Amino acid sequence: MPKAFEVTYLDPQRSRFERRGDTLSLTLLTDDAEAKASYYPRVALRACFPVSDNTTFLSVRDATDETLPELGIIEDWNQLQPDSRDAVAAELGLHYFVPVITQVFNIKEELGFLYWTVQTDKGRKEFVMRNSVIHYAREVAPGHWLLIDVNEARYEIPDVAALDARSQKLVQQFLYL
Repeated sequence: MPKAFEVTYLDPQRSRFERRGDTLSLTLLTDDAEAKASYYPRVALRACFPVSDNTTFLSVRDATDETLPELGIIEDWNQLQPDSRDAVAAELGLHYFVPVITQVFNIKEELGFLYWTVQTDKGRKEFVMRNSVIHYAREVAPGHWLLIDVNEARYEIPDVAALDARSQKLVQQFLYL
């Protein structure tokens, strides 16, 4: 077993990903024709640094264990076989789906939660986040916010200054300490 500081790279030519419903599985083939392939019925993918380039350095984790131990890293998932590449793309699309907030209609604070009603590039949305800016809202650059709701869905405000005046006022009232 690798030590905590060692990185295991998975060979894209020997890694087979498959989606069945909402579940992504992985089969790791071996060099040795006599050896049995390793099968993981549920895996999770997480983009490593930089998150903005999710084609390189994907962490593959065993989702059957609640601690999500890392199985290895796929350096460039574009090198996977076409069926595996399609399965990975679908999984990443679900996990890294981040609607962009274009207008804020209302933010209501109640019992430690913030209730948002917003317009996004994917339509009108309502979501709830804990009223803890330190833990559930990140200013990733000046005026650029990432919000995480109670279901761990993410929403993005790329530039607060680009919002209309009322939206800016609401965001400043609830996000800026």
